[in-house]
Amino acid sequence: MSDQRYDASATVGVPTTAAPVAARSARVGFVPVRANTVRDGLAVVLLVVAMLLPWNLVFGLGVPGSDAGLFAVLAVVTLLAVAAALAPHLGPLRLSAPQADIRRTSRSRLLLTLAYLVVVLGFLGYHLVHTIGNGGTGAVPPGAGPGMLLGVAGALLAGQPPITSITIEDNGFRRWYTAGRIVGAVSIALATLSVAFNLYWRLRYLFVTPAGFGGHDIAVIVTTLLYGAEAMIALVIGSRWLIEKTGAARLATTALGASGAVASALVWIAGIGRDVDAFHGIAENTSTAAVGYEGYLAWAAAAAIVAPTTLYAVFLIKPPTIGAYRGAAQKCLTLIAFWALASAGLRVVDYVIALSLDLPRALYDSAAMTVFSLITGVIALGLHRQLAKGVSSATVAAAFSAVLFVFAVADVAIGVALAPRYATPAPDAIYGNNLAQQITSTFDVVVCALSLTVLAALLFTGPLAGYLNRRAAKPAPVPPAPAPTASAVTAPVPSSDPAPPTIVRQPRPPSPPRIARLKDDSTTVLPAPATTELQVPTTALRIQRQPPKT
Repeated sequence: MSDQRYDASATVGVPTTAAPVAARSARVGFVPVRANTVRDGLAVVLLVVAMLLPWNLVFGLGVPGSDAGLFAVLAVVTLLAVAAALAPHLGPLRLSAPQADIRRTSRSRLLLTLAYLVVVLGFLGYHLVHTIGNGGTGAVPPGAGPGMLLGVAGALLAGQPPITSITIEDNGFRRWYTAGRIVGAVSIALATLSVAFNLYWRLRYLFVTPAGFGGHDIAVIVTTLLYGAEAMIALVIGSRWLIEKTGAARLATTALGASGAVASALVWIAGIGRDVDAFHGIAENTSTAAVGYEGYLAWAAAAAIVAPTTLYAVFLIKPPTIGAYRGAAQKCLTLIAFWALASAGLRVVDYVIALSLDLPRALYDSAAMTVFSLITGVIALGLHRQLAKGVSSATVAAAFSAVLFVFAVADVAIGVALAPRYATPAPDAIYGNNLAQQITSTFDVVVCALSLTVLAALLFTGPLAGYLNRRAAKPAPVPPAPAPTASAVTAPVPSSDPAPPTIVRQPRPPSPPRIARLKDDSTTVLPAPATTELQVPTTALRIQRQPPKT
């Protein structure tokens, strides 16, 4: 039996010529151009912007008395780090070169950025020496400014290996992830030492002065312990994400590091920055705001380490993995809820202490700040529980996250506007203000940025997910192929990299199935057989009827 629908024509060999492609070394592998370009371009931007921001209270653009020699050193190491970021794209180490080697390029990038990282460690050591040496004297330590935060992030982005198939298969980023976890552990250890030193310096006078123990001393002990505990717990919550190995933890680390760097830069640049933070977002090393360099700098460094490959892997998944995004959102909501509720509790404690010691106080201002912090914490906690249980729709969760962002910003605005102040004007120092207590700080701005990232994550996996999926699934229009000319058929196309002959099967349009019908003249009519009638008397029962009576 044969059917013409399945009778394909004979396979023929048609000589073809492939388009010339750039020669690529086998030691490079597949290179995602967009991912590497975005990562290295961001590294260059961060390195340049870091030159324009202060690195601490005694050095940086706009800081009086900055050392010109340090500016020269910083310019040299910045140029080296920029060269490391551009190495895979320009020059002899570019990945598109015929004899490119991914391992050689990776080693060169790391060596070019080591000088920048050494300078950052030098500034950090300078801060540690002054913090310990001048502890308890009232002298403000140098701190870690926004320039240092953005600079270390840019240097670590520029020093990482390029993202290629070889680095991913060989797990070339395993050591970088290990370094990120080490940074998280070190940040927790430094935060513990910082809080311990602050407790000692704040409470040392109780043991060296002969004065009697009174209500004021009790207030100092309570506030010191509570402020130190709040700052320590907040830092541990964030730094624990650096140690975890899950995709949600790395996404949360990316959001936290970016939020800390952006918040620090905004506090320094904005005119209201002095009112947001006592030390202008740089020297966060007091017991009232102990989330300092050991937090912000570590978060920025860890975010730069884990962000490129994490975002590259997450964005490859279509539709987006809702679990990773919402897991990261839950982690951010945990930190937001704790900080807001703890701030509300500390404001209540401050008012109670002021009332017990008969100190100046304002009930309306304290109540307003407490209410806004409490509402922010309750919204964050409720949204976290909704995401954990999965009982609400994506649109409802996105709406609640928008409300959370509004209240987080309002909490900072209310805290700045209603915070108690001294009657004297603010000092002329770049880190000074006249706030009587430092509850509102740079970390409140970090909370605002975190709430914005939560909103973006829930929108991306909620109301906008369907639109993005439809846009990604929309087929691109294919332009019609031009008709071949006689010269194109007869003359071969010269190429330095010809492709082997390709086996081509001539396409044939499939014919629809047909209904086979028999011809009318082929039908035979059979005559009916003759019937025979038999005269046989019946023997069946008969119905007898009585004759009618007359």
